[in-house]
Amino acid sequence: MLSFSTNLANELRDRHSSAYWYIKLYYGDESSFTGLSDQDRLLSAVKYRGLVLDWGGLIHSVDLPSFTASTLAMNGLRISNADDKIAGGRFSDLFNTQNYVNRKFTLHMGAVGVAVGDHVQIAQGIITDQMTQDYDSITLSLTEDLSSVQVEVPTSRVDAATYTNAPENNIGKPIPMAWGDCGLQTNIGTIPTGGAEFDRYFVKGYFPAIITDRWSDTGAYIEARPDQTGATLNSLNIKRVYYYGDDKYSPCEDSNVTASAATPLVTFKGATWRSYFTLSAWDTFDAGDYANMIDNDFSTSFTLAVDVTNTAVTGFRIPKIPKLGEFTSIKVMFDFGAFGGTAPTTSGVAYTYAFQVQGASSDYQITWNGGDQSIDITADYSTANKDAWDFEQDFNVVIDDTGGIGAQDSTVVINQVGLEVEFTPSQNFVKSYFTEKVFNQRRLISDDVNSDRDRGTIRVATQLITPEVSDYIYYSGKGREFGAWVDADSRDNGYDSGDLIENPVYMIEDILRTELSLGSSDIDYASFDTVGNTTDGTLGDVFTGTAVTNILYAFSQMVFMSGWTLCRELAAGCGCLLFLSGDGKIKITPRLLDYDYTTSDVTLGYDDLKNIKPGITPIASVRNQVTVNYNYDYGEDVLKGITSVVSDATSKGSGANGINATQELIYDNRFIIDSNTATIFSEMLLYWLAYRKKILSFGLSSAEYNDLEIGDTIKFSDWPSTFKIYGNTITATDIYMVTKIQKYPNGCSISCQEVSEVTD
Repeated sequence: MLSFSTNLANELRDRHSSAYWYIKLYYGDESSFTGLSDQDRLLSAVKYRGLVLDWGGLIHSVDLPSFTASTLAMNGLRISNADDKIAGGRFSDLFNTQNYVNRKFTLHMGAVGVAVGDHVQIAQGIITDQMTQDYDSITLSLTEDLSSVQVEVPTSRVDAATYTNAPENNIGKPIPMAWGDCGLQTNIGTIPTGGAEFDRYFVKGYFPAIITDRWSDTGAYIEARPDQTGATLNSLNIKRVYYYGDDKYSPCEDSNVTASAATPLVTFKGATWRSYFTLSAWDTFDAGDYANMIDNDFSTSFTLAVDVTNTAVTGFRIPKIPKLGEFTSIKVMFDFGAFGGTAPTTSGVAYTYAFQVQGASSDYQITWNGGDQSIDITADYSTANKDAWDFEQDFNVVIDDTGGIGAQDSTVVINQVGLEVEFTPSQNFVKSYFTEKVFNQRRLISDDVNSDRDRGTIRVATQLITPEVSDYIYYSGKGREFGAWVDADSRDNGYDSGDLIENPVYMIEDILRTELSLGSSDIDYASFDTVGNTTDGTLGDVFTGTAVTNILYAFSQMVFMSGWTLCRELAAGCGCLLFLSGDGKIKITPRLLDYDYTTSDVTLGYDDLKNIKPGITPIASVRNQVTVNYNYDYGEDVLKGITSVVSDATSKGSGANGINATQELIYDNRFIIDSNTATIFSEMLLYWLAYRKKILSFGLSSAEYNDLEIGDTIKFSDWPSTFKIYGNTITATDIYMVTKIQKYPNGCSISCQEVSEVTD
């Protein structure tokens, strides 16, 4: 709702009060305006000419299924154009010297007896060029001004003047913007970071970094930018920089990588890259918890147990893997849990712990001491196998106590087993360059100590070899941090400057502030904190009572689009409505789940309503089966995550509340990266859309309700029990959301839709 002063609100409660509107039409450089009203008024020494014949109504609406707002508009402002109404002649004559088109307007509400300081702005926008003129009047069309948010984002691009060594294909492309966490997976247990380096591979996603320097003359490496200059990323990890090829993300050898989250910048070089492959089951051993070792989940495990007299064996199959380039090495990676029994010894006195490749002449010794390790098995493959990338075979993991000393049982927990292949990509970029090395001329023929005059230099030719990547490299890291704005203006939302932005509500605010250059005077930041704060933010009521801190979004914006379009798409993708409020500020409001609506913004008495028109939403708007696609793959250009289908049997059925049909919604949400959030989001959509909802349209003959806006909620009192909507009663606890409002100086017309009741 708009904020009315106490004095104005009290006056407007009297339906016979003398409420009025007045408008400021700015012209030229918008330092001056022409003031108009429906009668001559002098307000704070400013004259407002009484030329308005018809205000035409101020209209705003929202589509609830998509939760997107229309453009606020005032299409019929009719102004008297009679002669001698202004100095010099007719109102239209002013356009000769005072150009109003594409300039600002502000619309205000006042009331007789209420001081100007207590008046309120109810709309703001621009004067369009859609106007008509006749002899007696001129009609203007006014609309909201979105020019400040229609800026193209990302705001920086790869230009040839700045990035002189950028690949030709990247010139003109945007430098991405990144939010959220696409780093290590958090729902698969503790990922080892030691010898085997599983943490290179078990990540949530891969964000793009555009290559801006294919060859750095100063550093002999390639440069790529994951975000705009001036942005600060939360973290970048040199172990998690990848190139994409053959449907695989392959990390670079980290000794050849630098990464700066503060810049932000990634550099890389070298021919050494790796790729990870999941092993296949060997049917001979596939029993019990066997699958836990190859399920890509470190929180599950298999226990290999041996008693005092025998051997315990499990085994795996190396699958067919694609040829990624020139083979270098192949390793089996283990992550072990706890060892039970007598502690193992490196000499193998009591027990033998072995890893055996089928057909190999010898075993590999394993240290069964927990943690992770990597065993190189390259030597077990012939040159022909390596050239052909033919690694398919079986191997065993063995505990052997048959020759042990002492009567001991033992167990080993195995969390995960995988395969790592190191290679040089098939398509490489090769750059020759020279470095200068200092040498001692006399030392070439003598061991004498020499002075500086004996020193010289020599130019040494070197080659840089990297994958032939012309556009992007990829990384798994954490995106933008909160700026100082999150702590300014006495805000208390649970976040601090420097925290990672994962909350979608504040991703929107960051875009508005950082990319679109809006300030606190342009943003209703209180509404953002109401929805997004960590304590009781209503975003948690959008996501089935989920803690706001667990609603985690992550995405990179790597293509150009309108900043406003991006913000609205992101808002709809987290169940919120984003719109320009009448006070000129951008506001956000949530669409809660039905059962979370317990209070309303206003309560209207039945007797206050005029021209009531009841209805019900059409069957075509019902969606009783929902699937959400998520986890956008930037290399492959596809949403790779698909939620389980959620559906409502009652809505599908033939009962009183069913539509006797299945109507599916497939929703693409590129801002969600994890399955948990995607599942909750799909359930939310089902709550919204599974049933037809009651709708009401009516008029109000009081300016008191000019403070209502789209997204506000209404209850009704004293509704007659005999007045039902298609057999459904309206109770004092039912809550409706304003979906359309048309305002006039003396009242308004409202359309609203039921939001509080799940009719199952």
